Amino acid sequence: MNRLSIIGLSLMIILLASPLSQGVAQDVRADRRYDAVTWMQASAEYHLLTKQIYRGATAQLLVALDDPHWSADEIQAVEGGFQKKLPAIILDVDETVLDNSAYNARNVRDQKYFTLEAWNAWCEERRALAIPGAVEFIHRAEALGVKVFFITDREDNVKQATIENLQKIGVQASEENVLTKNPQLDDKISRRAIVSQNHRVLLLVGDSMSDLCSGMGTREWEQRQKIASEKMELFGPRWVMLPNPVYGGWQRALPTDNNGLRVD
Repeated sequence: MNRLSIIGLSLMIILLASPLSQGVAQDVRADRRYDAVTWMQASAEYHLLTKQIYRGATAQLLVALDDPHWSADEIQAVEGGFQKKLPAIILDVDETVLDNSAYNARNVRDQKYFTLEAWNAWCEERRALAIPGAVEFIHRAEALGVKVFFITDREDNVKQATIENLQKIGVQASEENVLTKNPQLDDKISRRAIVSQNHRVLLLVGDSMSDLCSGMGTREWEQRQKIASEKMELFGPRWVMLPNPVYGGWQRALPTDNNGLRVD
């Protein structure tokens, strides 16, 4: 038996002896994403927290409606001239209105990570559920005469699927109020400018700082903290943040060694 044959036989023995080849299920709890995904899906705390956040957002919406000089859009607030515009709110979609934890749970189960192809396939399924409290908040805003817009980093090729998924959970969604990503409108700030042309933006709602302001794409942890500190006064009154421990821009800025752990 030659050397290549010996190597091939050895590899076959290893594969046949592996747990996967014998149909033995892997312990998904060893995946560091497991706790984050199951917390979103199963914990009472997460469901109570998102409902609490949306109740607070409703209270702030009432305040904003009564103050014609109120705008949650930083550019609009500086430029002025928005006082007589129609009121609107802007929400992110994923993990703000639509719950994609099933997609993330599949990745944990199958030991896979995010790919755009798999993500778009999930979007096309139109099976995302509603984040607790989101639909009620949106309905309340609409009842108050506030226009609801969705600005998402989902791409144009899944726009129709996104619209239909939003409709499926009971939200009014259309080509007009769902603004997806494309090469001409790649960032959320440029799409927000479209909304602010004719509307006074009362609230911004998202699960990531990049849903609310620019500059959060940095990989520098200290820089992200600096921007967050500078924007602190906008949180609660004008900007509403939901928790997302599964993914986000924060991951790119995480420390890469044990020195990132604070132990005292």
